[in-house]
Amino acid sequence: MGALQIIKSEHRNLYRVLHVLRSVGFAMRDGQRFDTTLLGAIIDYIDAFPERFHHPKENEYLFKALRRVSSVAEETLSQLEREHHEGPEEIVRLRAALAELDKGVPGADRALADMLVTYAEMSMGHMHKEESIILPLAAKELGVEDWKALDDAFADNRDPLFSEDAREEMRSLYSRIVALAPAPWGIGG
Repeated sequence: MGALQIIKSEHRNLYRVLHVLRSVGFAMRDGQRFDTTLLGAIIDYIDAFPERFHHPKENEYLFKALRRVSSVAEETLSQLEREHHEGPEEIVRLRAALAELDKGVPGADRALADMLVTYAEMSMGHMHKEESIILPLAAKELGVEDWKALDDAFADNRDPLFSEDAREEMRSLYSRIVALAPAPWGIGG
């Protein structure tokens, strides 16, 4: 069940980033300004790893395997897949809102702040459903062959921000995020 641990670890890492994103959104609502390059880098991370690697593998391997052995969570699986499908569209909307802020469009800061909070909370709720419903069901219902396929699929995931072999520029991004993020997720004001 190595895949189960990888999925949980990836969720923990994404929670960290989402907490920062939500905190930034709240701070922006209160009038605080943030480096839009930094916000773009956070959005790039979410797009580059969870949206392109993590979610497709959950759909293709975990969700399909669960459907073969149980119909108990079909409604939840369908909802999670819908959310996975909508994720890239949400990233496009976040990028567009960030571009509006860069252009100095009146009200863009508040719109982006609201979108950051909404996106982060939606994503956290999504992971909570996976952690509280899907992963326990998978641990209970999936067999050795299912876990072998899942382990093989998730073994090659390399989170560009948190893995041991993360590139230096991503480590630098993480340091910038921590420096600018408000407490308790960072050391920024």
